[in-house]
Amino acid sequence: MYQALYRKYRPKTFEEVAGQEVVVKTLQNAVINNKINHAYLFAGPRGCGKTTIAKIFARLVNCQRNEKGIPCNQCVCCTQTSEQNMDVIEMDAASNNGVDEIREINNKVKLAPTLGKYKIYIIDEVHMLTIGAFNALLKTLEEPPSHVIFILATTDPHKVPVTILSRCQRFDLKKISDEQISNRLKYICDTENIEIDEEAIWEIARLGDGSLRDAISILDQVVAYCNEKITLNDVHEVNGTISQEIISEMLNDTIDNKLNNVITKINEYNSQGKSIIKITEEIILFLRNAILFKTTSNFIEDKKNIYQKINNKISTEKMLEYINIMNQSLLDMKKFSNPKMILELAFIKLIDAKKINVQEEKVSEKKEEPIVQLNSNIDNNTKQLEKSLNSEVSNKINDKTKNKLNDDLLQQLNQFVTIRVNNTLAKFSKKDTLELKNNLKKVIDYVMDEKYNIYATMILDGELKAVSDEYAIFTYATTHLSNLFNENINNIEKLIAEILNKHYKVVAVDLDKWNIIKEDFNTKKKKFEYQDETISIDDIINKLNKDNVDDMQSLFGEIVEYN
Repeated sequence: MYQALYRKYRPKTFEEVAGQEVVVKTLQNAVINNKINHAYLFAGPRGCGKTTIAKIFARLVNCQRNEKGIPCNQCVCCTQTSEQNMDVIEMDAASNNGVDEIREINNKVKLAPTLGKYKIYIIDEVHMLTIGAFNALLKTLEEPPSHVIFILATTDPHKVPVTILSRCQRFDLKKISDEQISNRLKYICDTENIEIDEEAIWEIARLGDGSLRDAISILDQVVAYCNEKITLNDVHEVNGTISQEIISEMLNDTIDNKLNNVITKINEYNSQGKSIIKITEEIILFLRNAILFKTTSNFIEDKKNIYQKINNKISTEKMLEYINIMNQSLLDMKKFSNPKMILELAFIKLIDAKKINVQEEKVSEKKEEPIVQLNSNIDNNTKQLEKSLNSEVSNKINDKTKNKLNDDLLQQLNQFVTIRVNNTLAKFSKKDTLELKNNLKKVIDYVMDEKYNIYATMILDGELKAVSDEYAIFTYATTHLSNLFNENINNIEKLIAEILNKHYKVVAVDLDKWNIIKEDFNTKKKKFEYQDETISIDDIINKLNKDNVDDMQSLFGEIVEYN
């Protein structure tokens, strides 16, 4: 029967263990100096050697002829298999996590070892034990018989009670470096006569992310996939990832506003069965490498040309913004059933962020008279509106500029929002809210629509909170996003009418304001009554456009026309 490579090449001696030199040396010295503790805790990420080191150490302490902390591999204790050795008891706490299993251990610890000097209990994934099981283990762990050693292994030491931790000698194992992983992979390939390119080995080591077991498993998969020499492309095919060069092309297309090229690539890779989540992680890693290359070029040795190409086009600040957008999308993918759509939305946001950046650069360079024009996406009128409403930002504006702000405009805006909130809650319907929430899922179909994609993204970024027969309230995490929504109310209402064939009057508030409104509504501190609308959002924007051009110039500099 075929044996997996990670099992076949599991280290049998401390010399074969990769990347844990400090732990190995400490354990060897403990055996040499006869200072063996009664309980050890090995903590670290998956595949770094916790259980392997535990097994080697268990064999070493019972070796009858060990010299300089090295098992002889000839005595009875060294030559017995794990099934034959009655002195080494392994237990998986993930499937044996109850009080009964620990009580059974407590009843047997007093029995003397069969052949060796010590009876060793290896409890893997110990953090999975129940509180009752931990309590049952506590006394035995503190004062075990002199012939018993406990070795606990865990990937989550913070889940282990401190009363257990304080009774163990703790070793924190680290991730294994890419170089050490690649050296081990080369050894395996040479031993197994596997033909593989050097760059394919390094890519497998990188994809292992510090886990030697994961890296060897990837190698095993690639070997099964290929009948000929293994190449870098084979590694990406098996692992569901794409190369750094392809990621560079996608980001360059994003910077150049070529959304069609990016969406085509995403559709292509999705149809090929590539992992969208892994692709997103690779994009974040690529941007991180580009930033590191720009700030500390010596840190990145490989593929310098593809990072330089990105660095020549956008700033470090903009790359950090890209990372934030991608990282948020990665979190959303794990909560949403369609990761492909989330990645498409992320690239739309990246392109929008790039447009803003380019236009801000044009603003700073332009010397002619400004041309003021409302924009359906993000324009300076919205920025002015946010500056007026956001107290934290407003406090930073000098007193002279503050005096120029239009108090009537702020009052009218608050009246508009208040009226629509009142009208929604005056006839609030839970049934209509659930129905509209369900129907708004269709907005996804308009994300790629050239006319409505911006407004569809705005709707998806918010959360529908309350609906009446003709009104609806959306909430957003920040004041900026709610203001942006309110500035584009007419177009958003048109999109909703397009989807539902029914017109709703919508409004947006930030979460802080919504929490106050919700409390007033639930506790009935305030009575929400229907009112006639006496002002429109268009009046506010037009007045801002007409009366506050000078103020906007003092706050933001000159303004250019948005296309």
